[in-house]
Amino acid sequence: MASLTITEASIPDLSGKTAIVTGGSSGIGLGAVQVLLDHGARVFILDISPPPADVLFPHSSYIHTDISSWSALVSAFAAITQTHGCAVDIAIANAGVGEFDENSYLAQCFNPAPDDASAWAALGQSDPWAYKQIEVNLKGTLNFVMLATRVMKTQKSGGSIVLTASTTAYFPETSIPIYSATKGALANLIRALHPTLPLHNIAISGVAPSAADTAMLPPEVPKALVQLGLPVSTGRHVGLALVYSATATQSERVEDYGKDKPVSEDYRERWNGRIIHTIGDEFWEVEQKLVETRALWWGKGNLDLTMKQRIITDPRPI
Repeated sequence: MASLTITEASIPDLSGKTAIVTGGSSGIGLGAVQVLLDHGARVFILDISPPPADVLFPHSSYIHTDISSWSALVSAFAAITQTHGCAVDIAIANAGVGEFDENSYLAQCFNPAPDDASAWAALGQSDPWAYKQIEVNLKGTLNFVMLATRVMKTQKSGGSIVLTASTTAYFPETSIPIYSATKGALANLIRALHPTLPLHNIAISGVAPSAADTAMLPPEVPKALVQLGLPVSTGRHVGLALVYSATATQSERVEDYGKDKPVSEDYRERWNGRIIHTIGDEFWEVEQKLVETRALWWGKGNLDLTMKQRIITDPRPI
């Protein structure tokens, strides 16, 4: 992993830029909103709950939005682009829900099986669990990325999309398997889209927080971690990484994909295809090292064959 130094001075002046942040009313999303506002951006907060009153001043607007609803997201984007007449320069997909209750997937797995035919029939009458994490964390984010891409593709200036993933994308937690699965899917979404979106002047990247002191975690969890001397990030710290990901540039690709040719020495593009791990007060970029060490964990021969397959299946008009 590559250590990063990210400070408030790392964020450029965002005057004239418009950002959308889902789940921006609290926690990590609110941290990102505050960073964006502090650097001059116009911010639209999409959330099921309103943000604190002191956030809602002239440069920010709240749109009640359940991101698991396609029609609600479409309405929000229509309001931003048509009613308010704004471009979308930065789109941060941060909204998410946890898996910390008695109805968790793991708890459902270990419920006793029915013991007679009528009980089996009753079980089949309704889903035992609504898979809310999939609806919000994955489906809602997929829809948000699709809409942001559609808008940014029509803009000469393009834009940047950033997803809030999680350390569980790399280290799944046994107590929260669905949450871990959705966050792993978001990391793979970034990996799958980053070779193509730049062809339309759009970048996609992510942030994978370790424990953060937000409402996502039961309050006893960060408290216990601190008591053990383990690091816990603030929402503002992770929010800073999200905004950095939306505004930074890079001088090399994370990897050459398929038919890509090596970049020139003066190459410069939006921060793209990278995921920043936040832990305590530190920042680390993790995707580059994963790519560089593939031959070790995938096997040199397997890697050569996979890369050749990518060239054949690469659909991009390069």
